[in-house]
Amino acid sequence: MKNKINIFLILLLTLSFSCNDSLEEVNIDPNTFPSAGDAQVLSSAIGYMGYIVDTDLNYSQSFLWSQYYTWGTGVAIGNDERYVSTAGDFNGYWQRAYANSLVDLNYITKNSNSAAYRGIANVLKAYLFQGLVDHFGDIPFTEAISGAIDDGSILTPNFDSAETVIYPGLVTMLDDALSDLALAESATVGEDDFIYGGNIAKWIKFANSLKLRVLMRTSEVSPQSSTVQALISNGTFIESIDDMPFIPFSGNTGDENPMFARAEFGVGMFYYASNASLNVLESLNDPRGDVLYKKATTGTFAGSLHGIDQGTIDDESFTAKDTDYSLSSDYAYGSTNPVILMSPWEVWFLRAEADARYGTSDDAATAFSTAIELNFNYMEVPDPASYISTLNFAGASTLDDQLDLIAVQKWISLNGTQEDEGWIETRRFDRPASRLFTDGIFQTPPLSVLPSGTFPSSWLYPESERSLNPNALPQRTITDAIFWDN
Repeated sequence: MKNKINIFLILLLTLSFSCNDSLEEVNIDPNTFPSAGDAQVLSSAIGYMGYIVDTDLNYSQSFLWSQYYTWGTGVAIGNDERYVSTAGDFNGYWQRAYANSLVDLNYITKNSNSAAYRGIANVLKAYLFQGLVDHFGDIPFTEAISGAIDDGSILTPNFDSAETVIYPGLVTMLDDALSDLALAESATVGEDDFIYGGNIAKWIKFANSLKLRVLMRTSEVSPQSSTVQALISNGTFIESIDDMPFIPFSGNTGDENPMFARAEFGVGMFYYASNASLNVLESLNDPRGDVLYKKATTGTFAGSLHGIDQGTIDDESFTAKDTDYSLSSDYAYGSTNPVILMSPWEVWFLRAEADARYGTSDDAATAFSTAIELNFNYMEVPDPASYISTLNFAGASTLDDQLDLIAVQKWISLNGTQEDEGWIETRRFDRPASRLFTDGIFQTPPLSVLPSGTFPSSWLYPESERSLNPNALPQRTITDAIFWDN
């Protein structure tokens, strides 16, 4: 009887404690966070970014439209290779950029008490918004991701001008990031920062480098000479491979490179090297071709690089094997490959261009050589100096000649790591003074729905946005130019 009374008293005391301290406290799972903090939200945003950059961007239309690769055997030739696009093709990128990564990053910039987290989040927000603008043009920006009640419950945001609102807004966003990062304590952020592990000095370099990209993107339509000169003189930048922002992947199940995982989930990587790319590499006697692509192992061209003209797979023998052609290399495609957000060679090419255009404190020839050397080193290709000497940048007598050298070398260097950025930059460098890509390098696929010599220059607005948002703009065509593209 005594034991029963003791048990009753224990139960009574427990219930009394529960009533006094609230059931909510008792029912909290000690192994689960009741709400996400800065660390959890940042890691979520970066995780989504890995998929967005390497699958929605690098391994999408841009993979072919940059003419690094062309359609291979195994399936019927796809719409992307014929320049056929539908609005539904772009739902995933728009959704993941806005509703996943940007929502998380915006939460941090609005609610975090940490200057470090706010600074990092603003850098990544600027990166994502620039990607959206460079593919779609005018997009929701000032009213974007404002669906929460305390943000105004804006569920149908208006679209802002890419030229007059968003691009200037990106510079402001990056300046805000730099202000916060200057105040940040280096130990604030830890392993939840998959990119730099909380290294604030490197985040400052990334912010300055991204700001330089934004400013240089408008160089043909709105030169930013004095701003670029001041940035180069006063900023620190991604200068080495050690500075490079990337999202790593172990290759284990659930932690594979997104492009690899997406392709292997389907029919695998069946694309062949495009002759648009191989022809340029061969004409320059560029040794990087052997790293960017695998050599054919069977057929007439066994032991050498062998591609096909863009979009001509239907002209190849039905009995041909994949191994008769040059496929994607381990450098460009693998389960452990990192997702590179911005490479040091990209930044040095920007600095070379900035000095050529605006006369900065850099030396264009040195910056140009440094970009190529870093790319060679990352690819483990020997003797970049000999190759660089054949290009004779110092002998380029005009600005247009210098820009053409930068354009081709930048396009080559972005192959295998930043395919989408390669496509973006071909549009910008294909300027009236030198239609380098549309008149010289790129090949018109035989089944293209566009006229010969005409290539895509933007993406269509997603079907989901135009169906659900009454403030969405009228649909564009894939030959509409983004404001900086002329």
